Amino acid sequence: MSFTRAFVFAGFTVALAALAGCSAEAGDKEKEDVGTYESELRLATPRYLGQIANGETKSHYYYSPPTYRAYGFWAKGGDEITLDVKSVYGDAMAWLTYSSYDVVAANDDASRSTLDAKIVYKVPAGQASRAYRIVFRDYDLLDATFTVKLAIKSAAPITCSYNDQTYADGATFPSTDGCNTCNCSASGVGCTKRACICNPEAEPNRRYLGTPTTCMVIRYACNAGERSFQNACGCGCETTN
Repeated sequence: MSFTRAFVFAGFTVALAALAGCSAEAGDKEKEDVGTYESELRLATPRYLGQIANGETKSHYYYSPPTYRAYGFWAKGGDEITLDVKSVYGDAMAWLTYSSYDVVAANDDASRSTLDAKIVYKVPAGQASRAYRIVFRDYDLLDATFTVKLAIKSAAPITCSYNDQTYADGATFPSTDGCNTCNCSASGVGCTKRACICNPEAEPNRRYLGTPTTCMVIRYACNAGERSFQNACGCGCETTN
């Protein structure tokens, strides 16, 4: 092989290697993390598409501008929110935000085998009901049709058991001591701690059968329509109505 042909062949080989290297780098380049868009999203004005109900799936044709689209819904403490943003040809990015568009959670690809987005988020217990947004866009800002699905699994209602009675969250009821008030909440039954003034004559619905001292050792049975009680004045039976 002549020097000229050898030189040309070597140059051609180097060029192919460089081209292959560039191609590999482009293919191996990782997508930007969806979280890096948070500040941009907060400053942007997403196109609000209205409310989406629990269990509902809505379809929307996306194009840019504007960059972002959003559906709204409400959720409360203890709710588990699941949202899916899918497209046959698009590359979905999704954010769960408050109505102020402050980001709560975000996702780009739900797994390595899909370009669809999925977010699962549990609202902290005790948080009052508030407005949320499902915000989405195409990763490359290309035209595509997206489907958005919302599912909310509500937490079991809070109840409390006290003196053989069941009360709902927020309920207020008298204490068994006859002078304090109790309430039901997520943390259980809580009662005020006022000192009780003993005055059995002012409690016609109660039959005192023992003193605070003897209540520890006596045994007694209440009649039909009565229930047992014990307070700072003693113990006995009281009518239930």
